[in-house]
Amino acid sequence: MSASPPTPQDWRWAMGYFPTGVTIVTTWDGDEPVGSTINAFCSVSLEPPLLLICLDFKNPIREPFERARIFGVNILPQDGLPIAQRFAREPLGGRFCEFPYRAAPGGAPQLAAAPVFIDCALEQLHAAGDHLIAVGRGRRVEHAPDVSPLLYHRGQFPRLDGGV
Repeated sequence: MSASPPTPQDWRWAMGYFPTGVTIVTTWDGDEPVGSTINAFCSVSLEPPLLLICLDFKNPIREPFERARIFGVNILPQDGLPIAQRFAREPLGGRFCEFPYRAAPGGAPQLAAAPVFIDCALEQLHAAGDHLIAVGRGRRVEHAPDVSPLLYHRGQFPRLDGGV
């Protein structure tokens, strides 16, 4: 084992070893919905209901996200890889083209394909390295029963049933 600091490649490998769920974080840029694929997401607190996400400072939704002060976490289903890929690669304006969404008054865009949606108010922002840590307070949760999530592990998307 090396005592020197990890290289970015070492760090990416180590972090990729931990399986995560895949989400689409959504918000508004004026009247336009914007969103991005995010897997840095976790619960912070039950009382009050807080979660955190991490956004790369270069992520094109970062500035609208900070202005809007609300966001949604759309947890993707196991068959949601096409959505994750579009929201990770497509230019900002084309991400919602094929995927219907809705929004409750004052809420963030909710993807119709997401079996779990958490509507949040932005509580805190913290700069950390090349990312922005955002803490959100859950205002509303919607979920469908018994839907397996899309997972990410070591550069692949394994299934809970053992497939890839």
